[in-house]
Amino acid sequence: MFIPVIGSTRRKPNSHDRFDDMQPEAAPGTLLKTIAMCAVGWLTGYLISAVSSILLFLIGHIQPHQPASAAVMWITAIYGIVFAVLGAIVGASFSRKNAIGIGAAIALTIGVVAMWSWYASPNDSHWSHAIAILLMAPAAQFGALARRLD
Repeated sequence: MFIPVIGSTRRKPNSHDRFDDMQPEAAPGTLLKTIAMCAVGWLTGYLISAVSSILLFLIGHIQPHQPASAAVMWITAIYGIVFAVLGAIVGASFSRKNAIGIGAAIALTIGVVAMWSWYASPNDSHWSHAIAILLMAPAAQFGALARRLD
């Protein structure tokens, strides 16, 4: 004998149920605005990281392509990580929905520029490049992730 249980029978969907799977359409020009905000965020974040690093080398009279002491390397690494995170947080603020992508673009740019510089100067010391590739680029990604979760 069949005993009906609440919720065990399948009901016919109402006419309004077909709208549940639909997504709202974006307003005209929204895609272009999102792309522009992501590009501005990427450029701003990268410039914060790059300009601060250049200023450290200029003001501190540090030669990035020459051997350096351990103290100078530590200071440069900490300084670079802080400004990579700061640049990613500021850059990701332009489009928080796309923060992870902006952070990835900033990290990728830091890494590619460091690798290009490493390739362009094969006979020099590469401690500053290694700091940028191994520490600053991942720090930029984590900074954008922190902004996304904020």
